[in-house]
Amino acid sequence: MYKALSTGLLGFPGRSVQDDIPLAVKYSYKGLMIDVKAAKAAYAPSELAGILEKNKLIPAAFGLPLDFRKDRETFESGLKNLAAFCEYAKSINMTRCNTWIMPCSDTLDYKSNFELHRERLTAAAKIMEGYGIRLGLEFVGPKTLRQGKAFEFIHDLAGLDELLDAIGTHNVGYLMDVFHWDTAGQKFGDFKKITNEKVVVVHINDGVKGIPLDEQLDGKRELPGATGVLRINEFMKGLQEIKYDGPVMVEPFSAALKAMPVEDAVKATKAATDKVWPE
Repeated sequence: MYKALSTGLLGFPGRSVQDDIPLAVKYSYKGLMIDVKAAKAAYAPSELAGILEKNKLIPAAFGLPLDFRKDRETFESGLKNLAAFCEYAKSINMTRCNTWIMPCSDTLDYKSNFELHRERLTAAAKIMEGYGIRLGLEFVGPKTLRQGKAFEFIHDLAGLDELLDAIGTHNVGYLMDVFHWDTAGQKFGDFKKITNEKVVVVHINDGVKGIPLDEQLDGKRELPGATGVLRINEFMKGLQEIKYDGPVMVEPFSAALKAMPVEDAVKATKAATDKVWPE
């Protein structure tokens, strides 16, 4: 596994690849998260591939450029454009993509929601498979996000595995986030069910101190290892044991981090990552 930078996940959206490359190089990151829509609009693939190669950076992953959660018209319109984004990603050797699964709904019961996800993500996965791109799906663990909603949906590893089985393609796996891992009640032994080939992207962070896991809020987190609320060392050990070879990015949702100048935030993030990185 390797350290990859995403300033968007740190709370600085809209920055260009050219903005982030100097920071990634300066703070010894190996990979860089790429906004495929913005990159496609700004660079020919050969140009961007050359820039990344020159700076010895891996194009780590991109967010799924498709809104599959809204009405069918929105989904089908986005699906028509997916192949072009996949072709661009493949041309710069970026083969990992990720998105998340909302763990609740006010309009769809579990069965209906499952069928919507199965149908739409299968359609997307089949297109992506043709370009050699893997899709990582993230379950969202906090109990607080499901409270007050009409219907619960997938929010743990077992539920996500059912969806992966239903999709049935070989290129769909996990986006694993330690915050969701712990708040969903997953254990170290669960790594025995996981292989490197199933893990597409990893996010690390920490919980808010003084708040029980069942009361943690999805949009409030800290830098990895900052509070000791999450079992980050155990999580990293599990990844190490399955010989995970993909990108690890920090997603803290920290107001204090967002208030910093971006370079200070990147510097602090890298230092926190280094402290929890297994030897």
